[in-house]
Amino acid sequence: MEITRQKASALLDSLSEFYPIPRAGLDLTSTIAANAQRAQIESERHFSISLTLDASGVRALRELLSALHRAMLPSRVARIFGARIPFTSSVLVANVFGAFLGEALRARVGGEWRLVDCNRQTLVALCRENDNISLPTYKAGKQFMNGDGDDVWFFYQVMVNKLTPASEEALLQRLERSGRVRTPVV
Repeated sequence: MEITRQKASALLDSLSEFYPIPRAGLDLTSTIAANAQRAQIESERHFSISLTLDASGVRALRELLSALHRAMLPSRVARIFGARIPFTSSVLVANVFGAFLGEALRARVGGEWRLVDCNRQTLVALCRENDNISLPTYKAGKQFMNGDGDDVWFFYQVMVNKLTPASEEALLQRLERSGRVRTPVV
């Protein structure tokens, strides 16, 4: 997938008109859900990419984030002089597309959204029992900033394998391959 810098900038401009995570006075879960829906709307509107809350949607997200990274990456000469993808752009991508990644993960393995303290910083985390947390918003921002080395698809697979009992996961995979059931889309 190829995305021009102009199209990527248009997406970022559109995302900047939306509210960040978390927004004072709103329920965190509602804010995340709204941002995930915004990711779906914007990816369809700007690039004709359908992001569904299942494994295929996360694979599409990986391709989208990689293409956005390549489009926004400064030239080699500019990088020599320290130019980088702007941090504010990564925050926008993290808030919106990371919310989508988290909602896809939550649809698969459950959990609830919470604010957690990590190294004197408050982050949005998807939490499950036994202090299992994941940081999907952070991961989406990292792939946008760093490229394929911070792959959201790999992250999703690891988290699903970690948080889904092996027998349930094997059954789901067999049923998906047979076409009798699809991963639920919320």
